[in-house]
Amino acid sequence: MNLSDHPLLKPYAGKSAVLDSNVLLLYWAMFFDPKLIHTFKRLNTFRETDFILLCETLKIFRSIRTTPHVLTEVSNLANSLPEKRKGAWAAHFSQHIQVIKEDFVPSAAIASGPLMHLGLTDAGLASLASDHVILTVDFPLSKSLESRGLNVINFTHLRSLWLE
Repeated sequence: MNLSDHPLLKPYAGKSAVLDSNVLLLYWAMFFDPKLIHTFKRLNTFRETDFILLCETLKIFRSIRTTPHVLTEVSNLANSLPEKRKGAWAAHFSQHIQVIKEDFVPSAAIASGPLMHLGLTDAGLASLASDHVILTVDFPLSKSLESRGLNVINFTHLRSLWLE
């Protein structure tokens, strides 16, 4: 299946994607150590096929972007890796943050937005959703963005495409 032709994804082809924390953690962690999907509690909602689907989905986008808030959350989530893995993860994480483009929106500007009740990181993602596509597994975030006509794809919905 060519994902770029699917009606769920076609409107977003060529745009920039901003990955939510859990999706970005999956993406980078699988390059770090694919076995983590079975052993790391922060990835226990994902399967190997989700990583393949994510890689295929990201091909339709012009670029992958992030925010400082998302990077902080990814760093905090990865902090529960076993001690013996933390040094290697820190080096891996550092390499990735050197090349990914960050969109910075001041926290004060985010806090005055309508979605602050979702938390600072999600409200920051919402502030980017008119120009970028937010890729998330967070249902409250995706529902809020969809209801406002903003660019969002719930990764859980993409899983059903993989089964078609």
